[in-house]
Amino acid sequence: MSLPSESLVEQSKRRAAFAAVDKHVDSSVRVLGIGSGSTVVYAAERLVELKKQNKLHPQLVCVPTSFQSKQLIVEAGLTAVDLDDLPELDPGFDSFASINVTIDGADEVDSELNAIKGGGAAHLREKLVANASEKLVLIADYRKDSTALGEKWHKGVPVEVSPLAWRTIKRQLERLVPTSRAQKSVQSVASTTVQAFDFAHPVAELRQAVRKAGPVVTDNGNFILDVSLGTIYEALEVEQLIKMIPGVIEVGIFSGMASEAWFGNEDGSIVCRVPQSRTKTGE
Repeated sequence: MSLPSESLVEQSKRRAAFAAVDKHVDSSVRVLGIGSGSTVVYAAERLVELKKQNKLHPQLVCVPTSFQSKQLIVEAGLTAVDLDDLPELDPGFDSFASINVTIDGADEVDSELNAIKGGGAAHLREKLVANASEKLVLIADYRKDSTALGEKWHKGVPVEVSPLAWRTIKRQLERLVPTSRAQKSVQSVASTTVQAFDFAHPVAELRQAVRKAGPVVTDNGNFILDVSLGTIYEALEVEQLIKMIPGVIEVGIFSGMASEAWFGNEDGSIVCRVPQSRTKTGE
Protein backbone atom coordinates (compact mmCIF):
# COMPACT_ATOMS: atom_id res chain seq x y z
CA MET A 1 0.00 0.00 0.00
CA SER A 2 1.48 3.34 -1.05
CA LEU A 3 1.71 6.22 1.40
CA PRO A 4 -0.33 9.40 0.82
CA SER A 5 1.63 12.11 -0.99
CA GLU A 6 1.59 14.37 2.09
CA SER A 7 3.15 11.61 4.21
CA LEU A 8 5.89 11.17 1.61
CA VAL A 9 6.58 14.91 1.64
CA GLU A 10 6.92 14.93 5.44
CA GLN A 11 9.22 11.92 5.25
CA SER A 12 11.35 13.63 2.61
CA LYS A 13 11.54 16.85 4.67
CA ARG A 14 12.77 14.77 7.60
CA ARG A 15 15.35 13.02 5.39
CA ALA A 16 16.53 16.36 3.98
CA ALA A 17 16.94 17.79 7.48
CA PHE A 18 18.82 14.70 8.66
CA ALA A 19 21.10 14.79 5.60
CA ALA A 20 21.91 18.48 6.10
CA VAL A 21 22.74 17.94 9.77
CA ASP A 22 24.83 14.83 9.03
CA LYS A 23 26.88 16.68 6.42
CA HIS A 24 27.50 19.88 8.32
CA VAL A 25 27.35 19.11 12.06
CA ASP A 26 30.02 16.94 13.65
CA SER A 27 32.28 17.06 16.70
CA SER A 28 34.27 19.95 15.21
CA VAL A 29 31.27 22.32 15.21
CA ARG A 30 31.48 24.47 18.35
CA VAL A 31 28.70 26.97 17.60
CA LEU A 32 25.52 26.08 15.68
CA GLY A 33 22.75 28.38 14.52
CA ILE A 34 19.24 26.90 14.74
CA GLY A 35 16.60 28.47 12.52
CA SER A 36 12.82 28.39 12.59
CA GLY A 37 10.04 26.51 10.84
CA SER A 38 8.64 23.01 10.44
CA THR A 39 11.71 21.49 8.79
CA VAL A 40 14.00 22.70 11.56
CA VAL A 41 12.03 20.52 14.00
CA TYR A 42 13.45 17.51 12.14
CA ALA A 43 16.97 18.98 12.32
CA ALA A 44 16.59 19.25 16.09
CA GLU A 45 15.44 15.63 16.19
CA ARG A 46 18.64 14.55 14.46
CA LEU A 47 20.77 16.64 16.83
CA VAL A 48 19.23 14.77 19.77
CA GLU A 49 20.24 11.46 18.16
CA LEU A 50 23.79 12.67 17.52
CA LYS A 51 24.07 13.94 21.09
CA LYS A 52 23.09 10.51 22.43
CA GLN A 53 25.75 8.97 20.18
CA ASN A 54 28.39 11.41 21.52
CA LYS A 55 28.98 12.74 18.01
CA LEU A 56 28.61 16.42 18.90
CA HIS A 57 31.21 18.80 20.32
CA PRO A 58 31.15 18.38 24.12
CA GLN A 59 30.83 22.15 24.52
CA LEU A 60 28.43 22.77 21.63
CA VAL A 61 26.30 25.88 22.01
CA CYS A 62 23.31 26.76 19.81
CA VAL A 63 22.11 30.20 18.77
CA PRO A 64 18.33 30.35 18.30
CA THR A 65 16.59 32.63 15.80
CA SER A 66 13.19 32.67 17.50
CA PHE A 67 11.26 31.66 20.59
CA GLN A 68 10.34 28.43 18.76
CA SER A 69 13.94 27.47 18.01
CA LYS A 70 15.04 28.29 21.57
CA GLN A 71 12.41 25.88 22.85
CA LEU A 72 13.66 23.21 20.43
CA ILE A 73 17.23 23.69 21.69
CA VAL A 74 16.22 23.47 25.35
CA GLU A 75 13.98 20.43 24.79
CA ALA A 76 16.86 18.71 22.96
CA GLY A 77 19.03 19.11 26.07
CA LEU A 78 21.42 21.49 24.27
CA THR A 79 22.76 24.85 25.42
CA ALA A 80 21.18 28.02 23.99
CA VAL A 81 23.10 31.29 23.90
CA ASP A 82 22.40 34.74 22.52
CA LEU A 83 24.30 35.98 19.50
CA ASP A 84 25.98 38.79 21.43
CA ASP A 85 27.32 36.31 23.99
CA LEU A 86 29.48 34.50 21.43
CA PRO A 87 32.58 36.74 21.49
CA GLU A 88 32.70 36.16 25.27
CA LEU A 89 32.78 32.38 24.78
CA ASP A 90 36.05 32.45 22.87
CA PRO A 91 38.16 35.59 22.26
CA GLY A 92 39.37 34.02 19.01
CA PHE A 93 35.96 34.29 17.36
CA ASP A 94 35.51 36.74 14.52
CA SER A 95 32.39 38.69 15.49
CA PHE A 96 31.13 38.55 11.90
CA ALA A 97 31.61 34.79 11.50
CA SER A 98 31.26 33.51 15.04
CA ILE A 99 28.88 30.65 14.13
CA ASN A 100 30.29 27.61 12.33
CA VAL A 101 27.07 26.79 10.49
CA THR A 102 23.38 27.73 10.65
CA ILE A 103 20.62 25.38 9.55
CA ASP A 104 17.34 27.09 8.75
CA GLY A 105 14.11 26.71 6.80
CA ALA A 106 12.78 28.91 3.99
CA ASP A 107 9.47 29.95 2.45
CA GLU A 108 10.96 29.93 -1.05
CA VAL A 109 14.41 29.44 -2.60
CA ASP A 110 15.40 30.49 -6.13
CA SER A 111 18.01 29.07 -8.50
CA GLU A 112 20.76 31.16 -6.88
CA LEU A 113 19.64 30.17 -3.37
CA ASN A 114 18.27 33.62 -2.68
CA ALA A 115 15.44 33.01 -0.24
CA ILE A 116 12.24 34.50 1.10
CA LYS A 117 11.94 34.01 4.84
CA GLY A 118 9.71 35.48 7.49
CA GLY A 119 6.52 33.46 7.17
CA GLY A 120 6.95 32.85 10.90
CA ALA A 121 7.81 36.53 11.54
CA ALA A 122 11.34 35.67 12.73
CA HIS A 123 13.43 36.95 9.79
CA LEU A 124 15.21 39.74 11.69
CA ARG A 125 16.84 37.32 14.09
CA GLU A 126 17.26 34.75 11.32
CA LYS A 127 19.22 37.24 9.24
CA LEU A 128 21.36 38.36 12.18
CA VAL A 129 22.33 34.75 12.87
CA ALA A 130 22.85 33.94 9.18
CA ASN A 131 25.10 36.99 8.77
CA ALA A 132 27.25 35.84 11.69
CA SER A 133 27.65 32.34 10.21
CA GLU A 134 30.41 30.84 8.11
CA LYS A 135 27.76 28.78 6.28
CA LEU A 136 23.98 29.02 5.92
CA VAL A 137 22.27 25.76 4.93
CA LEU A 138 18.56 25.79 4.05
CA ILE A 139 16.11 22.91 4.27
CA ALA A 140 12.62 22.87 2.74
CA ASP A 141 10.30 20.77 0.60
CA TYR A 142 9.89 20.81 -3.18
CA ARG A 143 7.02 23.33 -2.99
CA LYS A 144 9.55 25.97 -1.91
CA ASP A 145 11.99 25.26 -4.76
CA SER A 146 11.66 27.93 -7.49
CA THR A 147 13.54 29.44 -10.40
CA ALA A 148 12.74 32.98 -9.21
CA LEU A 149 11.39 34.32 -5.92
CA GLY A 150 7.65 34.98 -6.01
CA GLU A 151 7.08 32.16 -8.47
CA LYS A 152 5.54 29.85 -5.84
CA TRP A 153 5.38 32.01 -2.70
CA HIS A 154 2.38 34.31 -3.16
CA LYS A 155 2.03 35.69 0.37
CA GLY A 156 4.42 38.58 -0.21
CA VAL A 157 7.84 39.51 1.11
CA PRO A 158 7.73 39.84 4.92
CA VAL A 159 9.00 43.24 6.04
CA GLU A 160 9.47 43.94 9.74
CA VAL A 161 8.63 47.57 10.46
CA SER A 162 8.39 50.00 13.35
CA PRO A 163 4.83 50.18 14.76
CA LEU A 164 5.31 53.95 15.14
CA ALA A 165 4.90 54.61 11.41
CA TRP A 166 3.63 51.40 9.80
CA ARG A 167 0.98 53.22 7.72
CA THR A 168 3.57 55.64 6.32
CA ILE A 169 5.92 52.77 5.54
CA LYS A 170 3.05 50.86 3.91
CA ARG A 171 2.36 53.79 1.57
CA GLN A 172 6.04 54.09 0.65
CA LEU A 173 6.29 50.36 -0.07
CA GLU A 174 3.28 50.59 -2.36
CA ARG A 175 4.97 53.41 -4.28
CA LEU A 176 7.98 51.30 -5.22
CA VAL A 177 8.39 50.94 -8.97
CA PRO A 178 9.55 47.72 -10.64
CA THR A 179 12.38 49.43 -12.54
CA SER A 180 15.57 50.44 -10.79
CA ARG A 181 18.94 51.84 -11.82
CA ALA A 182 21.76 49.31 -11.92
CA GLN A 183 25.33 50.30 -12.74
CA LYS A 184 26.83 48.17 -15.51
CA SER A 185 30.37 48.13 -14.15
CA VAL A 186 32.70 49.84 -11.73
CA GLN A 187 34.63 51.38 -14.61
CA SER A 188 31.58 52.81 -16.38
CA VAL A 189 29.13 55.43 -15.20
CA ALA A 190 26.61 54.22 -17.76
CA SER A 191 23.57 52.50 -16.28
CA THR A 192 20.70 50.45 -17.52
CA THR A 193 17.09 50.10 -16.46
CA VAL A 194 16.47 46.77 -14.76
CA GLN A 195 13.07 45.33 -13.95
CA ALA A 196 13.54 44.22 -10.37
CA PHE A 197 10.07 42.79 -9.84
CA ASP A 198 6.85 42.11 -11.71
CA PHE A 199 3.99 44.14 -10.22
CA ALA A 200 3.57 47.74 -11.39
CA HIS A 201 1.69 48.48 -8.16
CA PRO A 202 2.93 46.55 -5.11
CA VAL A 203 0.47 45.80 -2.31
CA ALA A 204 1.53 45.86 1.35
CA GLU A 205 -0.74 44.30 3.98
CA LEU A 206 -0.40 44.43 7.75
CA ARG A 207 -0.18 40.83 8.95
CA GLN A 208 -3.01 39.97 11.31
CA ALA A 209 -2.67 37.60 14.24
CA VAL A 210 -4.56 34.32 14.56
CA ARG A 211 -6.53 33.72 17.79
CA LYS A 212 -5.64 37.25 18.89
CA ALA A 213 -7.27 40.54 17.97
CA GLY A 214 -4.94 42.87 16.11
CA PRO A 215 -1.67 42.54 14.21
CA VAL A 216 1.15 40.03 14.56
CA VAL A 217 3.78 41.38 16.95
CA THR A 218 7.26 39.95 16.39
CA ASP A 219 9.60 38.68 19.12
CA ASN A 220 11.20 42.14 18.83
CA GLY A 221 7.97 44.09 19.38
CA ASN A 222 7.50 45.16 15.75
CA PHE A 223 4.83 44.72 13.04
CA ILE A 224 5.01 42.76 9.79
CA LEU A 225 3.96 44.11 6.39
CA ASP A 226 3.65 41.43 3.69
CA VAL A 227 4.57 43.08 0.38
CA SER A 228 3.30 41.49 -2.83
CA LEU A 229 5.64 42.24 -5.73
CA GLY A 230 4.94 39.35 -8.10
CA THR A 231 7.97 37.56 -9.49
CA ILE A 232 11.26 39.00 -8.21
CA TYR A 233 13.94 39.17 -10.90
CA GLU A 234 16.64 40.97 -8.92
CA ALA A 235 16.59 39.75 -5.33
CA LEU A 236 19.45 41.90 -4.03
CA GLU A 237 18.06 45.01 -5.74
CA VAL A 238 14.62 44.52 -4.17
CA GLU A 239 16.11 43.80 -0.76
CA GLN A 240 18.10 47.03 -0.89
CA LEU A 241 15.20 49.11 -2.23
CA ILE A 242 12.98 48.08 0.65
CA LYS A 243 15.70 48.36 3.28
CA MET A 244 16.32 52.00 2.31
CA ILE A 245 12.84 53.06 3.50
CA PRO A 246 13.10 54.67 6.97
CA GLY A 247 11.29 52.59 9.57
CA VAL A 248 11.98 49.29 7.84
CA ILE A 249 13.78 47.12 10.38
CA GLU A 250 14.49 44.07 8.19
CA VAL A 251 13.47 42.53 4.86
CA GLY A 252 12.60 38.86 4.42
CA ILE A 253 14.80 38.49 1.34
CA PHE A 254 18.07 36.67 2.00
CA SER A 255 20.16 37.36 -1.09
CA GLY A 256 23.51 35.66 -1.57
CA MET A 257 23.61 34.25 1.96
CA ALA A 258 22.96 30.49 1.56
CA SER A 259 25.67 28.15 0.33
CA GLU A 260 23.52 25.03 0.10
CA ALA A 261 19.83 24.01 0.13
CA TRP A 262 18.26 20.60 0.75
CA PHE A 263 14.78 19.79 -0.55
CA GLY A 264 12.41 16.95 0.20
CA ASN A 265 10.61 15.83 -2.95
CA GLU A 266 7.02 14.72 -3.51
CA ASP A 267 8.07 11.09 -4.06
CA GLY A 268 10.01 10.94 -0.78
CA SER A 269 13.47 11.49 -2.28
CA ILE A 270 15.78 14.39 -1.41
CA VAL A 271 18.01 16.68 -3.44
CA CYS A 272 20.81 19.09 -2.53
CA ARG A 273 21.41 22.29 -4.52
CA VAL A 274 24.09 24.97 -4.62
CA PRO A 275 23.74 28.33 -6.40
CA GLN A 276 23.27 27.84 -10.14
CA SER A 277 26.08 30.25 -10.99
CA ARG A 278 28.51 28.19 -8.91
CA THR A 279 27.44 25.05 -10.79
CA LYS A 280 28.11 26.76 -14.14
CA THR A 281 31.58 27.90 -13.08
CA GLY A 282 32.41 24.45 -11.72
CA GLU A 283 33.00 25.60 -8.16
